[in-house]
Order: sequence, then C-alpha cells, then structure tokens
Amino acid sequence: MQLHWSDRISFKLARTAVIIAFAVGLVLSAGQVYLDYLEEGGILDQKVNKSLQVAEKAATRAVLILDSDLAQEVVSGLMEYEYVAEAAILDDHGSILAGDQADTTNLGPASINYARFFIDDVKTYIFPLDLPDTMAERPGSLRVVIDRAVGLQPFFSRAVTTFLSGFVRNLLLVMLLYFAFHQGLTKPLAQIVEKISSISPEHPGEQRINVHKRHKKDELGLLVGQINLSFDAVQVLLDNLRSTNKALSSSEEALRKRSWELEQEVERTKKTSMELIVTKEQAEAANRAKSVFLANVSHELRTPLNAIIGFSSIMADQMFGPIGHEKYREYLQDIRSSSEHLSDVLGEVLDLAKIEAGQFKMEEEEVDMNKLFNESQALVSGQASQKSFRIEIDVPDRLPHVYGDRLRIKQSVLNLLSNAVKFTPEGRGNVTLKSWMEEDGRMAVQVVDHGIGIPQEEQELVFSPFMRSASALSRSHEGTGLGLSLVKAFIDMHGGDILLDSKVDHGTRFTIYFPADRIMSDGKTAQEPADKTA
Repeated sequence: MQLHWSDRISFKLARTAVIIAFAVGLVLSAGQVYLDYLEEGGILDQKVNKSLQVAEKAATRAVLILDSDLAQEVVSGLMEYEYVAEAAILDDHGSILAGDQADTTNLGPASINYARFFIDDVKTYIFPLDLPDTMAERPGSLRVVIDRAVGLQPFFSRAVTTFLSGFVRNLLLVMLLYFAFHQGLTKPLAQIVEKISSISPEHPGEQRINVHKRHKKDELGLLVGQINLSFDAVQVLLDNLRSTNKALSSSEEALRKRSWELEQEVERTKKTSMELIVTKEQAEAANRAKSVFLANVSHELRTPLNAIIGFSSIMADQMFGPIGHEKYREYLQDIRSSSEHLSDVLGEVLDLAKIEAGQFKMEEEEVDMNKLFNESQALVSGQASQKSFRIEIDVPDRLPHVYGDRLRIKQSVLNLLSNAVKFTPEGRGNVTLKSWMEEDGRMAVQVVDHGIGIPQEEQELVFSPFMRSASALSRSHEGTGLGLSLVKAFIDMHGGDILLDSKVDHGTRFTIYFPADRIMSDGKTAQEPADKTA
C-alpha cells in the first residue's frame, strides 16, 4: 500500500518541526529587526542634526545679506544627502530665497520600495536662523524635509536579506528532516506493515516479524516485539476457539436432548402453576371465609357476653338484695373480669377480621400526643405499681399534634405499655415512654422496658397474628398474640413504621415512626392525607 508523500509520518514530523522553528525564528528575527530599526532611526536623526548644524551658519549669512547665490549653494549642499527630499531657505517674510527638491522619478533600489511599504512618511525640520543679540528680529529660517524611507534603505536591505536567507534555510531544513525521518521512521514502518500483511490469518503465531538490528532497542523494536506477542496470543485464542468449536459440536446432541427434557419440564411446570393458582384462590377464599366467620362469631358472642357482664355487675352491686355467702362475690368478680377479658379478645379478633377483609375504616382527627401519653400512663400505672416500678414519660412539653385515628393510636401505645409492664419482672427497673421529632419531620414514639426480652429467632414473628414468644415467662401470662399484629396494622394504616430492638434478659425497645405528612403545624398537616381503609 503506497502513501502519498504528504501523508507520510516523516513529512508530517518535518513539517511540524519546521513550522515550530520558523515561528520561533520569525518572532526572534522580528524582535531583532525592530530593535535594529529603532537604532537606525536614531542614527539617521543624528546625521540630519549634524548636517543642519553645518549648514545653519552659511544659511544665516545668506539670509542676512540676501545673497541668493550663497543660499542656493547651501541648499545644493544639503541636497547632496540622499535622504534629503527638499531643502529651502526662507527670508523674514516667508519668501523662498533658495530651494530645491529631490528627483522622485528615480525610485532607486527595490529595497527603498520595501521601506516605503512599511515607512511611508517624511519628517520636516524648520530651524530659525538666529542673529547676533544686537538684532531683535530673526532674518529667516531653514526648512529641510527628510525622506526616512531613503535614510533607512540600508537597514531594510539587510532585513530583507535576513528573512530571505531564513526562508531558504527552512526549506533546506524541511528536505533534510524529511529525508532523516523517512530513513529512520517511515521506511522501517512500511517494512513492518508489509511483513504483517504477508502473515497468514489462519496461523499468525507461526511466523515472526523481524526489524533491523539498529532498531532492536528503540520504539520500533518494542513495537515489533509487542506485535509478535499479540500474534502469539491470537494463535492461542484460535487454538482454544477450535477446541471449543469441537466441544460445542459434540455437545449439540446433548443440548437437543436437554431441550426436549426442558419442554417436558415446562409442560409439567405449567400444570403445577395452574394447580398453585387454584390452590391460592382456594386459600384466599378460605381466608376470607375465616375473616367473615371470625367477624360473625365475635359479633354473636358479644351480645351474651355483654349480658353476662351486665348481670354480674348488678349481682355484685347487690342491686336487688344481698347475695349471701362471701364466696359468691368472689365468683361474681371472676365472672365479670373473665367476661371483660373475653370481650377484649373478641374485640381484637373483630378488628383483625375487619382489617383482613378490607372493611376497617379509621376515624381521623387532630390528636394531642402529650394528652394521649398522659392518659395512657394513667391507665397502666396501676399495673406497674403492683410490681413496684413506675411508668416514666420522657417527651417534650409541646409535641406537634398528629392527624390520625386517636382511638387506634392510643390502643397501640397502651398495648406496648401493657406488654412492657407484663413482661418486666419486679425489681428490674421502670418502663419509659419517649417521644421526639426526627430531622426529616417524622415523630418517633418509643416504649423501653428492662424485661425478659425476645429471642432473636422470634423477633420476625411477633407481629404475626396469634404468635407469642415460646419462653416460659411469656407462656405464664395470658394473651392471644393479636396485640402486636394489631399495633403494626394500625401504624401501617397511618403510613408509619414500627421497629423492634430486643435482647434476652436485657429488655425490649419498640419504636413507632409517624410520617411527616401526619405531623400537624398550625392546624394543618404537611400533606393532608385522605381517610384510609384497611
């Protein structure tokens, strides 16, 4: 493959080097020429001043005696200087006593034309001709016009010669550099390209590329070495590819067989999926039926339970006469407390059934959290005092209000406080109710106890319905396992989160987070939520 001479690296390198050298030389030469120009201009001014000083006395005498011949001799003497374009001696009235001009038809050397291209100006000198002090008036003046282009002609001749010689030198440098770069770089590269083109693509690693011995240790030698290594690597890859293709061919039959097996497996999977869908629908239907059944049973049981609670209260109060034996009063109190407990359990079951059936609707309003905490503390303090500890409240004096279902929020806080009191043995420390505002605008509510704790393996199950801890102390307390599941459901309905942190024999920490759009400011929430139905 032949390249045009202007596309070769040798030419591009030579061109770049010469352009840089030419630019640097041009700048330096221009600076030197400019300094020489200033110096030559100063010398010219000195010559002019000396010439005028010589002619001044003779011109003064000629004006004084009005001798036109003498004046003409002075003018002719000044015109002998090639840089004088015009000379004249004027009397005291401004009339020309003698004068002369240079012949402009003879332009002179070409360098003068170059000079006029850059300096096309003249300078006029007017010297008053002074007389002895006894005379008050000046008899006349000497006027001389200097052509600076003619005066600086030798300087411009040298400058033109300098630039032309530099141009010729750069042309010679281009040719020399081109030849050197061609022999040292372009020609060896072309030989390498030719050798690469002759290598068989089927077996690149079987042939080697060699370079002249003088390039063994320079960049060309490194390039050839890397090319040979690349060909070796390509040869290895080709060998591996051939082996892989052979193995691939041998495995095609196995793949076809496996494809048939997969087709059969897909058919079985489709059948199983249909069965799973049917099973899922049946399970969902059973779950809905369970929820409806629980709701109906809870509703049906509440009526006789309310009657039992009411009648036992009437009998305990002896509204229609004395009961008689003291044991009957104890039995009536047991009947009443057991009935109330059963009523609470049925209420929780009914709430859970409504939530699972999607029929639970919150009654949302503005909730004063400080007031709600104090009410909750008062309701649980009696249980805590029986175990010789207190319910402590650690909250700011004026917490923002929360937009939500007051009854369900209070039910959630009471459930956490009751559990904390229930599962904290006597003498293990107080139960603490905390609340604070997070930086992102959420409100945190936390219940901390120092009770028996919850094992790590059971913590993921405590929020599931009817799930209770398997510890002996937990089993010794009554409960259905619905409390925490209802708390989580209520908090989820408010768009919040509940977190659990517990360690066996060290205590438990439940933290509720109400979202920022539930927190009220000036009677409004950040984002007024709509009523939520479970």
